[in-house]
Amino acid sequence: MGPLGLAGRGAAASGQGEDWSLYFPNNWHPTEAPPQTIMSFYHSTEAPVHFSFSKSKMASDPSIKWWHAAPPIAALFYPFFLKGFSLLVDTEVSLATLMLAMAMSVPILAFFVAWDLGKETHPIASTVRLKSIAWLAVAAPPMFTADGVLTYMEGQAVSDITLWVIFWTIASVIALITARNSRTSVTTTSPNAKKFSSPRLRVAHGISAVAILVLFLAMHLTNHLAGAVSETEHRHLMDIFRVIYRSRTIEPLVVLLFLFQVLSGLVLLRMNSHRPADFYKSLQLASGGYLVFFILAHMNSVFIYARRFAGIKTDWNFATGAPTGLLHDSWNIRLVPHYYFGVFLIITHLVLAARVVCIAHGMPPKRANFGSKLGIVIGAAIAAVIMLGMTGLQISN
Repeated sequence: MGPLGLAGRGAAASGQGEDWSLYFPNNWHPTEAPPQTIMSFYHSTEAPVHFSFSKSKMASDPSIKWWHAAPPIAALFYPFFLKGFSLLVDTEVSLATLMLAMAMSVPILAFFVAWDLGKETHPIASTVRLKSIAWLAVAAPPMFTADGVLTYMEGQAVSDITLWVIFWTIASVIALITARNSRTSVTTTSPNAKKFSSPRLRVAHGISAVAILVLFLAMHLTNHLAGAVSETEHRHLMDIFRVIYRSRTIEPLVVLLFLFQVLSGLVLLRMNSHRPADFYKSLQLASGGYLVFFILAHMNSVFIYARRFAGIKTDWNFATGAPTGLLHDSWNIRLVPHYYFGVFLIITHLVLAARVVCIAHGMPPKRANFGSKLGIVIGAAIAAVIMLGMTGLQISN
């Protein structure tokens, strides 16, 4: 089915019912054959996206508010919230909890901004830029973890905080300028047909995700859930599961699949940046953006830092920041939001992908939406249980 649907095709045949100025250049006349680029778009399998063929045009978007520039500013303060927690956790537990909550709110705020910007049916360049910056801020936890690991490996010639402040200050300035200019007039280039996602890429992305789930992820999450029972149970399951996913055949395959997830995910994010999105689509895109950085940060920590640089085992002690733990170390505290959102958004991303598949195969949207909400709640609960185990609140204790 083409993007215009049966009604659009009927209107095309009769010349009624459709505002063709949205699809055709200004100098095209109805008596002429449609341009080839129009026909290729018309027969695509994607959802309808109106676009212009002019290279640029002057546009403004009064729906863009100043608070749409908030995500990079919040991300700028992210490490300082964590620092505040570390300074207060042993003396002022309530204030320390507030500091951690503020750090955890950074990706949440960024998501709601991206969701609000995604409601625009015909987003201009400023909208797309602000939404992309918001997606980046959603990934603040894994970005800060990677920042710390990489600067440590480089001898800390420049501190991780310094690099963080420089990066997010620049991002904040860009966001503020973009938000200001969008309320007057800006130059925007409309998306072209090359930016529309390929169904084959989406299918390949989904198949590779299922393969990762079977070959690694289901076992890995089960292993971490066992850590909520006891460290002994975690180590016991780890020894069993690693025989499978650390074998000479499976591990390289899983690594390649993860890298394909990252690359294809970036392409899909780019392709969807010009499209409107409801809550579910916005959350799927934001979780995908988070996972790009989470996967890369996690692979760097395991394969490069632990195995090559430090020569240490990636076991329970590695994951929980032993001997100091996650909560009482000023560096390790960054791993709490890193891990929590990592687990939660992995499950959420899979749930929302399953929702798309179910609707495509005839499931009523209301039922699919209910199942998605249930899956998201379960994902949040699983992430919380895993984090309780990793911070020492285990059933055995």
